[in-house]
Amino acid sequence: MMNIAFLSPTSFRLYDETAPKSACVLEQKILSGGVIGEDQSVYVNGLLNVQLNQDNLVILYRGKEVFSAASYTEEGEGIDHSLAEKEGHAHEQGRFEGGGMKIRSTRPVYGLGERSGPLEKRGYDYIDWNTDDPSAHVDTFKSLYQSIPFFILFDGDDSVGVFLDNTAKVHFDFNKSHPEEVRVSYVSGKPDYYFFVGTMKGIVAEFTRLTGRNPLCPYWALGAQQSRWSYPSKEKVDEVIRRYRENDLPLSVVYLDIDYMDAYKDFTVDPKKFPNIREWLSEKKEEGIVVVPIIDAGVKAEPGYFLYDEGIQNGYFSTLNGEVYHNEVWPGDSVFPAFLDERVQRWWATHIASFLELGFGGIWNDMNEPASFRGPLPLDVEMGEGIKHDTAHNVYGHFMVKAGAMGFEMAGKRLFQLTRAGYAGTCRYSGTWAGDNQSIWDHLRLSLPQLMNMSLSGQAYIVVDIGGFGGDTTPELAAKWAIASLLNPLYRNHSALGTKDQEPYTFTGVYLETYRKALKLRYRLRPAIYTELYLSETKGTPALRPLVYNYPSQERVLNENTEIMLGENLLLIPSLFPGEMRRAGYFPEDFRHVESQKLYEAGDAILDVSLPNIPLFYKRNSIVPLEDDETTLRLLCGDGPSPRGLIYEDEGDGLAYREGKYNLYELKIEQGRVSVSYLHHGMTSRYQKVVVCYPDHEEIIPFVIE
Repeated sequence: MMNIAFLSPTSFRLYDETAPKSACVLEQKILSGGVIGEDQSVYVNGLLNVQLNQDNLVILYRGKEVFSAASYTEEGEGIDHSLAEKEGHAHEQGRFEGGGMKIRSTRPVYGLGERSGPLEKRGYDYIDWNTDDPSAHVDTFKSLYQSIPFFILFDGDDSVGVFLDNTAKVHFDFNKSHPEEVRVSYVSGKPDYYFFVGTMKGIVAEFTRLTGRNPLCPYWALGAQQSRWSYPSKEKVDEVIRRYRENDLPLSVVYLDIDYMDAYKDFTVDPKKFPNIREWLSEKKEEGIVVVPIIDAGVKAEPGYFLYDEGIQNGYFSTLNGEVYHNEVWPGDSVFPAFLDERVQRWWATHIASFLELGFGGIWNDMNEPASFRGPLPLDVEMGEGIKHDTAHNVYGHFMVKAGAMGFEMAGKRLFQLTRAGYAGTCRYSGTWAGDNQSIWDHLRLSLPQLMNMSLSGQAYIVVDIGGFGGDTTPELAAKWAIASLLNPLYRNHSALGTKDQEPYTFTGVYLETYRKALKLRYRLRPAIYTELYLSETKGTPALRPLVYNYPSQERVLNENTEIMLGENLLLIPSLFPGEMRRAGYFPEDFRHVESQKLYEAGDAILDVSLPNIPLFYKRNSIVPLEDDETTLRLLCGDGPSPRGLIYEDEGDGLAYREGKYNLYELKIEQGRVSVSYLHHGMTSRYQKVVVCYPDHEEIIPFVIE
C-alpha cells in the first residue's frame, strides 16, 4: 500500500509501507500524510498540492504544476546487439528490465553524485552500482565507485529534487531514450521516493537535512596532502617530508598505502618497515605532519591473525549458503566483514579506535565497493542482518565508514575519513575521493563537473587526485591541476604503483614555481574554505559550487563545466588544456583578481592563464578571509555597495566546537572602513592582527572585535 508523508512545507515522501528500513534517512517529523487510494487523491501541505493515485503523480507548487510522473513497466528493447558486442562494441543503452517512474521533463538535470561526463546530465543514462574500474572514466561510464540516487530537475524557483531511497541496482535515463522523459527504474525493492520543491539552494539543504551532512573536519585536513601507492618505509616518508621542506613546499598530511601493513593485513603495521610506530607517529605530529593509513574491506583469511580469528569466532564475516564467503583481494584469500550487522560495526570501531590511539590522525577506506579479484561477489552473499549482496552492495562501504566513525567517537577524536565507495548520507561518516583517475588532460577537465555534482548531492569533503593517479603525469598537467584544485575542500596529490613520481618537488622551473605558488595560496585560503565547510554542516549549503547554484537566473551558466566557485564569493577559472596561455572566462557579476585586484566587470573576458598566473577572483561585493600565518588574518575587501563576509574559527581539532567553543565573525564595510563583530563568541581568537586589503591600498590593524 502506498503512503504519503509531508516532511516540510516543500518536501514529502511517497512510499510503499513495506519498504525496508533506510540506510541513510535520519528520523523525520511527519507534518501530515495519508494512505493513497486507487482513485485520484489530493493532499495539501504548505505550498504543496500533491495529486496522485496508485499510478500517477502531479505536484503543484504555489498553484503551478511543476512535476508530473507515472509508474511504468520497462519493455524489452527488441534489438539484438550480440554481433556488435562480439566485435568489441559495448552496447551503450543501459540494460535494464523492471519498472519505475517516468517523469515528463526536459529540464536541466544535476546531481547523482560521482559521475563522469558534463555537469548537466540530459542525454545520458547511468546505473547505480558501486564499481571499481581503474580504466579511464569517460563520458559513457554508467557506474563509478558511489551511488547517490538523488537528482535535481532544474527550473529556477520551481525546481524539483528526487531521491529514490533504494540500495539495489537503479537505472537513470535522463532524456536519452525518451527525449521528453526522465526514467528511473530498479530491479528490486519497493518504491520509496522523496520529493523536494523550490530553489536549488533549498532542495540541497532539505536533502542534506534528510540524509545528513559532513561534520567539520580538522583544520589540518585543509592543507596539502601527499600520497603514493606506496611509500614502503618510514625512511621514505621522512624523505618525502624533508624534500617538501627543502623546496619550500608546505605539507600537512602523508598517507600510507597498503605496503605499510604486515602482509596486507588490516590493523597491522610491518615492524621492519615501520618500527616503533607509536614513537614515529608522535615525532611526525611534533613536526606538524599527520599520518593517515589505508584500511581495506577484505580481511586476510589466516588462522592466527587476530582480526580473522575474532571474526570467525563471533560470526562477523559475510556468508554464502551458511558458510563464510571467500574471495581474493590484496592479502590473497580474503573474507569480508558483514558491515550491515551492528555487532560487526561495533567490533570494527574498536579496532579503528585502537589504531587512532597509536597516533594516526585519520583513516583512508578503500576497496569497499566491495572490490575483489576473483570476480564479483555473488548476489546472494549475506552481508549482515540477513541482507543479501544484491541490496547490500551499494551500502557496503557506507556501513564500513559508519563503523569507522564510531571508532572516532570511541577515541574522542574529530572525524577525518576518506572512502571510495558510498551511498546517500555516507557524508555523515566520511569524505570522498573520486577513485582512480588518470594522468590525462580529459580527467583534469572532468574533475570540475564531477566534483560539482558530488557537492550538489550532499558531499562536502571531496577531492580528486592532483596530477592523476594512473599513468605518468607531465609537469604542466600537474601544475595546472594544482591550480584547478585550489578551491576543492581537500587537496591531495596521489599516484599509482609503477608510475613516475609526481610529488611537486620532482618538477623544476616554472612548473615547480607554479605548484609552490598554488600550495602557498591554498594555505592562505584555509579560513575561507573552513568557513564554507562550517556553513555546509550547519546550513546545508555546498562549499564547492557550480555557477548555476549561485546564479540560477543566468541561462549562460546552466552547463558551465570549466569554472567553479567556493561559496558565494570566490571564482576560479583555470586553464584546462596543454599549452594554453589565454582563455575566455565568464563573470556572472563584477569580480576582482585576488592577486592583482584588477576589476573584471560582468560578462566575457580574455584571461591570462600562462604559468605561474593563478586565475582566482573574488566578488566585488564581498569580504573574503585569508590568512598570512597562524596569527595574521588577511581580508580582501571589495568595493561593491555593501560588501559582507563571515569567518568561522575554532581550535582546529578536537570536539570542543560541538559545545560552543568557536567564534563566528561578521565582516562588513561601514563608512569606508572594515568592521568585525561576533555572531558567536566561544573562545579566545588566535588572530592578533589583520591585513586589510582594499582595492587600492593595504593597512595593518590590531584584531579587535567591536
